[in-house]
Amino acid sequence: MNNIIVSPHYLSTDIASQIYNKGGNAVDAAIATNLIQGIVAPETCGIGGDLFALVWDPSKNEPDFLDASGYAGTFANPDDLQNMESIPLNHPLSVTVPGAVAGWIELSKKYGNLKVQEILDLGIDLCHEGFEINEELYNSLTIHKEELSGQASGYGFYRDNQPFEKGKVIRRPQLGKTLEQLKTNGLEYFYDSEIAKSISSSVNGILSLDDLRNYKAEWKKPLHTNIYGFDGWTSPPHTQGYLTLSTLKAIEMLDTENDDIHKIIETYRILAADRDNITYDYGKNIKDFKGVDVDYLQEKIKLFNPNHSEKFDFPKPHGGGTAYMNTIDKDGLGVSLIQSNFHGIGSRIGVGSFGFFLHNRGCGFNLDSKHPNYLLPGRKPLHTLSPTIWSKNGNLEFIAGTRGGRYQPQLLIQTILPYIQKSDSFEEIIKEPRWVIENFSSETTSKLRFEKINNEDLEILLKKGHEVEVENKLNKAYGPISIIYKKDDGNFEGVCDVRVGTEKVFNSF
Repeated sequence: MNNIIVSPHYLSTDIASQIYNKGGNAVDAAIATNLIQGIVAPETCGIGGDLFALVWDPSKNEPDFLDASGYAGTFANPDDLQNMESIPLNHPLSVTVPGAVAGWIELSKKYGNLKVQEILDLGIDLCHEGFEINEELYNSLTIHKEELSGQASGYGFYRDNQPFEKGKVIRRPQLGKTLEQLKTNGLEYFYDSEIAKSISSSVNGILSLDDLRNYKAEWKKPLHTNIYGFDGWTSPPHTQGYLTLSTLKAIEMLDTENDDIHKIIETYRILAADRDNITYDYGKNIKDFKGVDVDYLQEKIKLFNPNHSEKFDFPKPHGGGTAYMNTIDKDGLGVSLIQSNFHGIGSRIGVGSFGFFLHNRGCGFNLDSKHPNYLLPGRKPLHTLSPTIWSKNGNLEFIAGTRGGRYQPQLLIQTILPYIQKSDSFEEIIKEPRWVIENFSSETTSKLRFEKINNEDLEILLKKGHEVEVENKLNKAYGPISIIYKKDDGNFEGVCDVRVGTEKVFNSF
């Protein structure tokens, strides 16, 4: 058995791999990878965001699921957004309690081998020693320079209100000092200190000190279904993770003569059209969620028309920034972890001079007071994060996930389906062109964007009423997908996406 890390940035992989040499396990490595990723790529994640993780313990036959996502603040008042159709990306109401640090607390407490202080040292050193700005970070800093450059937490990214150029070595001393405080006082200090006071102040008190002080990440039961002999595991609602499992299961249940591209796309559209209606914070009533139940899927696939693309009208009920990373260690402990600021660098609301920005996951709420995903204090919003773990006969087979917001289940089904049907290897699948559907909600037509498409598939889709746009290039936004899978010899192999040049695999034997 070997130690593996797959992450979206070469520094996240390289630096976090030192954890294994210090005696750390896959959970320690995942925390370290997440820490470094938030430093070098704040346009994807950071300590101001949320976290979900699936942890495969080889002594068990199913993974543990950690929900480290936050709820809306005590003083969140949707009346402040009257006459708006959605929550603005940079509004204080877009900020829920940031759960990532609490997620590290729980991961380390339950599974870690190392003291968190040893892991934080890696991030502290990097913040003070510096790193090169890459293209993605430069582009994000350029887009948001009017909002970020004047804030204390933006110090280190800008000079004379202009972002430093690509390739420039920059340092994040403010964030480094914040991490030093967490090392000295413990991770809990994030939620009960001057940091917490600054978070509350940054959002005009919408998040109270009690909201932060009382927040805890929670271990929950993962969502599960068996598909083509594999057991698929993912995050339950309030996340959209179920769409990966439900789509793959529905494709299996349709059992038509062939799985042409029309069938795969329409199956996803049928189920995704109902996403915003059934994906919300169920709280203690999670048993009411039916999104992967066979009866629910059986009713949905009756809508499939093999000859033409359709609209799917499901009435409402009444009453691109993310980082995915996965790790495994020589003892078989595996982690599927996803962490996000949501929309790029998040709300662009900095936390005083502590060197980080808050996410805007609250934008996942809607403003329909009759909907169970309505913005209310203490409620968690619809989340796009969708990590997965796959097993067979009680043994870990592969770990897969991606960034990509609303695209995540779309990208995952295209990657996982051919593998579980035994039609190709992950090394080949990862190179294949992908498609995305931007708008899949109720009563929409099929409008697809393809990286590339062959003439035969294009003809099938056009004939059956789909609208197709072809980019004729691989798009960084359609990934990166990270895979760790078990080979025939029982060892695991890491596979990274060809779409992102900074993604890297660490693989030690």
